[in-house]
Amino acid sequence: MGLWQYVGFVGVGAVVGLLSGLLGIGGGTIVVPALVILFGMSQYTGQGTSLVVMVPVALMGAYTYGAQKHLHLGAALAIAAGGIVTARLGATIAQSLPENVLRYIFALFLVVIAAQMVPAKAGLPQQAGFVALAAVALVVRGFLVK
Repeated sequence: MGLWQYVGFVGVGAVVGLLSGLLGIGGGTIVVPALVILFGMSQYTGQGTSLVVMVPVALMGAYTYGAQKHLHLGAALAIAAGGIVTARLGATIAQSLPENVLRYIFALFLVVIAAQMVPAKAGLPQQAGFVALAAVALVVRGFLVK
């Protein structure tokens, strides 16, 4: 790994830490696209690397929120238990899919989540989310075609 690539990885980490703490988003929404698009990693390697990155970043953010009594430990442990049970299955399924299909599913998931959140938070009708979803899906589809 060269110096500039290392600096780039640290920069991605800085963005992930800031946005993870600020918005509570998982690092995968930033790390996977960054590793795949900016650093040319495969979708599989990007996703695997992202899972390792999330652990220390999430723990630091959780510690900071917990110190201010903004953490529901019971819910966190229950969700973690469910995730631990199914993470291996999800990783196995992901690695059995062709990479372009996995990339498309990942991109579509991000678009669907964004389309659902924007109208709810901006006071827009729910239909606005579906219009945004359709528009962004077309753009994303354009990026995925090689």
